[in-house]
Amino acid sequence: MKKILVINPATTDFFNDTTKNYLKEIKSADTEIEVVSIKTGPSSIGSFYDKAFSLPEVLKIVDKCKSKFDAIVINCFSDPALYEAREIANIPVVGPGEASMMIALMLGHKFGVVQTSKNYEPWIELQARSIGIERRLVGVAGIDVPFLELEKDLKKTVRFFVNAARDLIKSKGAEVIVMGCTGMAPMARLIKEELEVPVIEPMATAFKVAELMVNLKLTHSKIGLYMTRQNTASVDSLIV
Repeated sequence: MKKILVINPATTDFFNDTTKNYLKEIKSADTEIEVVSIKTGPSSIGSFYDKAFSLPEVLKIVDKCKSKFDAIVINCFSDPALYEAREIANIPVVGPGEASMMIALMLGHKFGVVQTSKNYEPWIELQARSIGIERRLVGVAGIDVPFLELEKDLKKTVRFFVNAARDLIKSKGAEVIVMGCTGMAPMARLIKEELEVPVIEPMATAFKVAELMVNLKLTHSKIGLYMTRQNTASVDSLIV
């Protein structure tokens, strides 16, 4: 039996049940899922400040749970605390942004990302640059629907997303579309039905990558980018 922890890095816990039910539909029979949200931090991540605000609590959860689970998914496309968490854990820690963009490279030469806000466009470009794939990213489109309002008018959100994706396909040459927010997961099926190219939903992708890494007995190297942190007691001191 594999145990995978999914951390929603926001204080709004209403997304926890949705996340768990969604992932139950795709998990392997021998995988057990637990979903938690942070207690202190932003209600959603919509800025660099929000991302930084969530980091101490995410690290606290990782530090507390790293010996109880086989893998951890930090369930936000911006991948908050991803590298830091890999230093304090000896199990796979997967971020939806990194995982989904890397999978996109195997499905087409160029990919585009559709996000919830135009403000995220340079942010995702920086993410792609940080993992060395910026030349394969043709563009990012924001639909200007806040995270907490994605399901308020589902048809409207899907329409905005599809229109933005088609523009990336026709005008920029995107061969694959990545959904740039894990909160879009409930509408993934509807979006895939409308588009003629592969569409990557990041929550499911990160979770399945975590399962795969556990099955293959793989985890992060600690001889280069990630260091081994011997004393993580100081993580608690970050929480005010």
